[in-house]
Amino acid sequence: MMAVVGLRAGCWHGAAGVTRAAAPRCQGFSPVVKERALLDWLEENDVYLSAQSTWGRPAHPMRVEADTVEDFEPSGRGLIARKQILQGEPVLQLNTKLIMTKERAQQELGKSIVPDSMGEYIALALFLMYERSLGERSFWSAYISLLPTTEEVGTSFTWPEEDLALLEGSSVVASSNSLAAKVRREYETLKEDVLDKDPVRFPPEEFPFERFEWAMSMLFSRAINLREADCLALVPYADLLNHSPYSQSYFTTNKITFTKEKEVVLYADRTYSRDDQVLISYGQKSNAELLLLYGFVVDRNLFDEVELSVGLSPEDERYEEKNDFLAQQGLGPRIAFPLLIDRYSSELMQYLRLCCVTSKDGPLDEMAYNERVSQANERAALGVVLDGCYDALDAYPQTEEEDAALMENGRLFVSLSRNQRMAVKLRRNEKRILLRTLRVCEAALQEEERMGVASVGQGV
Repeated sequence: MMAVVGLRAGCWHGAAGVTRAAAPRCQGFSPVVKERALLDWLEENDVYLSAQSTWGRPAHPMRVEADTVEDFEPSGRGLIARKQILQGEPVLQLNTKLIMTKERAQQELGKSIVPDSMGEYIALALFLMYERSLGERSFWSAYISLLPTTEEVGTSFTWPEEDLALLEGSSVVASSNSLAAKVRREYETLKEDVLDKDPVRFPPEEFPFERFEWAMSMLFSRAINLREADCLALVPYADLLNHSPYSQSYFTTNKITFTKEKEVVLYADRTYSRDDQVLISYGQKSNAELLLLYGFVVDRNLFDEVELSVGLSPEDERYEEKNDFLAQQGLGPRIAFPLLIDRYSSELMQYLRLCCVTSKDGPLDEMAYNERVSQANERAALGVVLDGCYDALDAYPQTEEEDAALMENGRLFVSLSRNQRMAVKLRRNEKRILLRTLRVCEAALQEEERMGVASVGQGV
C-alpha cells in the first residue's frame, strides 16, 4: 500500500456585598409572557417593532413565531414576514447599546476582571453568567430569561454518553469529546483566575460549571460576528433568526443618523412573501459542525462533508523522496480532503497520484499530477479512496439502509428523543456521502479497465 487513509467529519474551532435575585425575570412564566417581556424591553429601548407605520417610518416587517419547523423538526422561535419583504430591505435595526460584547463586559465588570488578554468567548460567557446571576436587576433580564436551556439547544458536546454513543463511527464523537474537554479546561482556568478570587461577586452557587457550559452553548449557537465592529456579540431578537445554508442575508453595523451611536442592521437577501420565515446562514458548515456548535442537522445540506485523511505510507520505498518533494510544495505527508455528496476534490486525486507513484514511474518532478500518471497509478489512487470509504462505513454499527428504514418509520422515528433523531440523520447523511463516493470511484475504475482493454486491442 502506497498511501494510508483515515476519515473524519469536518468540525471548531458590580460592587461587593450586594444581594442578588435568585433567578432571571419571568422565570416560571409561560413562554408567551417571556416573549412579550422581551419585545416590550426592546420597544422601551427604541427598537421599532410595531406592525403599524408612523410618520417617516415603515412598519416593522417581521413577527415572532413561537414554533417553527425546518426539515420536519421543531426549530423553536423564528421570525416570520408580516408582509412582502423586498431584496435589500432592512428587516432588523437594533442599537448596539442593547448587544452583549467583550467591550461591554469590560465596562460593567472592569478590566481587572475582563482584561484585554481574555478571549471573547470566555469574556462573554462570564458576562452572560454574571448578568443571569443578577436576575431581574440585569439590564438584559428579559432577554436572558427567554434563552433556551443547554438541553434545548442540544449541541453535541453537551450530550450525555448514551446519546453520543449513537454517533459511533462518526468523527463528531471525537470532536464533541474534545470540545467538551476544552470547555471544562476553560472553566477551571476562569474559576482559578477570576471566580474563586471574589466569591462575593461571583458566588459559587451562581457560577458552577453547568452554568458556564450553558453560556458557552449560547455563544456557540447564537453569537454573531459583527465584521465592521470587529467583535463577537449576542444580539437580542436577531438571534431568533433560524438557519438556511442557502441564505445570503448579512448583518452590518451602521451609524445612526444625527447621533454618535451605532446600530446592527440585517438586510434581506431575497424577496420574502408574507408568512415566509426570514432566515440567515450560520455559515457553510457540515452537519458535524452544525450539530457540534448549533445542535441540529440539515437533511439537504450541500455543504455536508466527510473528510478523507490520506498520507504517505512509512513503508513506501520512496517515502523520503516523496516527503521532501511535498515539503517543497508546502505540503505535509498527511492531508485531509473533503468528500461531498456530489464530488470529491481534484486536489485529492493529485495528492494520491503522488502518494501512489512507484519506482517504475520515473522522477517525481517530471510528472503532471493534474493528469493521469499511468493506468496502474490511477487505479492505485482510486483504490485508496475506495479502501478509505469502506473502512469508514465499517466503523458504523448500522448500515445506511437501516438508518433510512428507521427514518421512514414515522411513528418510531418521532418517538425518539431529539438528540437521537439528530444522531440518526447525521450518520445516515455521512454514509450517503461515502456510498456516493464509492459509486463514483467504482465507475472510474471501470472506465480505467475499459480503457486498458481498448489499449490492448489497439496493440498499445
